[in-house]
Amino acid sequence: MKYQSCLLVRRLMRKAIVIPVICGPAKRIFYPAVSVYVRHASSSKPIPLPRSATLLQQDQSATVVLLGTVHFSKQSVEDVTEIVKVLNPNAILVELCRQRVSLLELDDKKFLEDAKNFDAKKLKEAVKGQNFVSGMLHAMLLKTYADIAKELGVAPGGEFRRAYHEMKRIPGCKLFLGDRPIQITIARAFQSLSVYELGQVLYHLTTSNPKPLDKDQLEKYKDRDFVQAQFEEITRDVPAFKKIFHVFVDERDKCLAYSLQECVRSVDEGPRVLAVVGMGHVDGIVKYYGKMRQEDIVPLLLIPREPLARVLIRKGLKLTFYFLLFSFFYRIIFG
Repeated sequence: MKYQSCLLVRRLMRKAIVIPVICGPAKRIFYPAVSVYVRHASSSKPIPLPRSATLLQQDQSATVVLLGTVHFSKQSVEDVTEIVKVLNPNAILVELCRQRVSLLELDDKKFLEDAKNFDAKKLKEAVKGQNFVSGMLHAMLLKTYADIAKELGVAPGGEFRRAYHEMKRIPGCKLFLGDRPIQITIARAFQSLSVYELGQVLYHLTTSNPKPLDKDQLEKYKDRDFVQAQFEEITRDVPAFKKIFHVFVDERDKCLAYSLQECVRSVDEGPRVLAVVGMGHVDGIVKYYGKMRQEDIVPLLLIPREPLARVLIRKGLKLTFYFLLFSFFYRIIFG
């Protein structure tokens, strides 16, 4: 269940804030279960879409296609190309933020090499600048990514890189980063838990026996019923995951839906927009698209103040650690 837990937390969350667009611009990158057939607003010719795609909007003002993906799936990568060929989008939105934009330039071979040699030093560099608990949660997710990549031989985020490269081949097409900064998501998830609930989550993630994950099993995550069943199983075992999923999934569904609205609004003429997101976000985006306002998003970009009890516990643990360290060196020096 360890892989399932981390996969759901990272993939279905899977991660400078500018309002009204959630992420701001840089060059051409902008930060702000049956086969479906779509028709362009300006054309009557039907457009075939893969089963994992959802027609979110089709009217005189815009055509918006939402593609649900599995982040380690090669088929999801090919789905991006298939839709681009038939939709010819003039804007593409991906489930990334500025902190993860380097994923678009990731060298797959180098990542797989690094995954095979993922050690404490690389882990320390990856979580540098974060507090202890947030860093530990982030480290667990990174370690899970490395383990899955090593096991499946596939680097994460291939569908986003494919979307990025497809965008560069289309004249005038723009790429939008639609997700909330990952540090805010992790911090809000951490703040939502009590000390006891945090202990539950950390214990579950560190003690559960990982199950081997194959490519066929990975494709099951394109089935929304299967994903929902995984949610229910995990939250039944560890109820605290309900709060984490609310932050990682529902809150980010709202942010992604709002970013998609802003993406459509920012395209001057005849928006044809492709949104590429994890499958776990599809239902939420469908639910919230067209309904989100700026005042709904601003609170989701803030980190709540840490409860006093947790501050005292954290400082107490830090002082205890320093005391034990001092005692250790004192005994070495003075016998």
